[in-house]
Parts: sequence; structure tokens; C-alpha cells
Amino acid sequence: MRLVKGLVAAAGMAVAASSFAHPLHMTYSVTPNGGMFDYQFALTLDNHDNSWVSGMRWGWLIFGDAQSSNSPISDFVIDNSSFPVGPWTSLGSSSGYHNGPTFQFVLDCWQPTFVGETLTWSGSSATFLDQGKMLWSSIYSDNGTPIIEFETADLVPEPATMLGLGIAAFTLLKARKRRQR
Repeated sequence: MRLVKGLVAAAGMAVAASSFAHPLHMTYSVTPNGGMFDYQFALTLDNHDNSWVSGMRWGWLIFGDAQSSNSPISDFVIDNSSFPVGPWTSLGSSSGYHNGPTFQFVLDCWQPTFVGETLTWSGSSATFLDQGKMLWSSIYSDNGTPIIEFETADLVPEPATMLGLGIAAFTLLKARKRRQR
């Protein structure tokens, strides 16, 4: 009887652990453009948690998710030339607990075929979301069971920002060496 209870508990933990598995990773960069901010997004199957199984399918993708009534980038306008055609058929908005610009599907889902496969898109918003503020969620179907995933996207600094940070660090180190002499 203890063995059966142990196996049931282990199976329950495995199911719970798999429901939190998330082999996707989202990054974004932001460039000021007048009074607006240009966003570039990348969603990659990186399998960082080794949970990807060939055949997994993702249906809805919500970025700028607020997990409340309004998304901070509800005014997002997509650059139609960057729309990730194929897996999703339209960009709309979601409602309820997950709110934000939403890629929706009609007939099919995104079913990546290899680790490293990436979808990219871009657009603009009047709102700047800094590191830790761009939340996203997706719904995938694992053996017919929809599972909602929720994550924070990573802000990737623009090359100009990286160069500026490098110059500032170099200047500080040089000043420190002068003071030490």
C-alpha cells in the first residue's frame, strides 16, 4: 500500500512538474523612436529545461501580459511585414486574467521541429517596458490537455547601449587607476 501511495504521489509530482515545463524563451529589444518605442521580439525553442518533446504545439501567444484587466502595451501596433505567418493567423487581444496583444490561431498551432527554431516580429507602442516588466504567456496542448504557461521576457540591450555601457566602464576604470597613482 505504501508503494502504491508513493507511486501515486510521484506521478502527481511529475504531472505538476510537467505542467510548469517551459522550453520556450522570449527576448525583446526596445529602441526609442520619437514619442514611441519600437519593439523587436524573438520567441525561441531553446529547451533550457529539457521539457520539449517533438510534437508539442503552442496555440495562443500573449505578450505584454498583465495578468490583470489591462496590458501595459495594449496600444501595440505590429509591423505587418514581420508577422510570424504560419503558426498564427491574426493578432488580437485577450481578455480575462491574461491580457495583452495576442497571436491567435484558427486552424493550426505552432509546432516547432527543432531546438533553436525562432519566431520574430516587431512593432511599436507608446509604453516602454524595462527588464522584468515584459510578461508573456502561451497556451500549449500536450496530448490534448491545454496548459497555460507564464514567463518574463528578457530585455536584450541594443548594441549602441552596450557600447555606451562599455565606454562608461572603461572611463571609470581609467579614472580609478589615475586616483590610485
